[in-house]
Amino acid sequence: MGPSSLGRGGIGLGRKSLSALENASLSFLSSIDTEGGLDAVLFLRRTGSVLASWTRDGIRLDVVSVMAATMLASVDTIVEALGGPSSRSISVTSGDRQIIATKLGSQAFLFVIAPRNVSQRYVRKAARELVARLTAASATTLQRVEPRSSRVEASR
Repeated sequence: MGPSSLGRGGIGLGRKSLSALENASLSFLSSIDTEGGLDAVLFLRRTGSVLASWTRDGIRLDVVSVMAATMLASVDTIVEALGGPSSRSISVTSGDRQIIATKLGSQAFLFVIAPRNVSQRYVRKAARELVARLTAASATTLQRVEPRSSRVEASR
């Protein structure tokens, strides 16, 4: 399935998915608020391959997806090296963007990007709702992870 149009952005659905993940992907795509001010919402395998995505025009999905997986793995490694447990959710604010990455079991994660001027409360709520939708739609594939959160601030 190639990109199609939803609002101003494009939608993509990865072809090599398990059936439960495919069901979750379709559910995910139908629940994105395209008018809410988000830049991108990606449902990814832990390897960085895209299961489903919605982005505003002009966003390089190939770069964002791989770097999202790398960021998640890097933060986990840092936290674990400091003696802490792996986090379920990571929040990063850098320059004019905010990012939330939330693990969905051991196989996948949700990655949400928004401009910094969009309410952080709105972005967190949108991420929570999408995680709930994905978890319900793929309950047979995604295992629950203990809820923990890490917050990372970066400045340019």
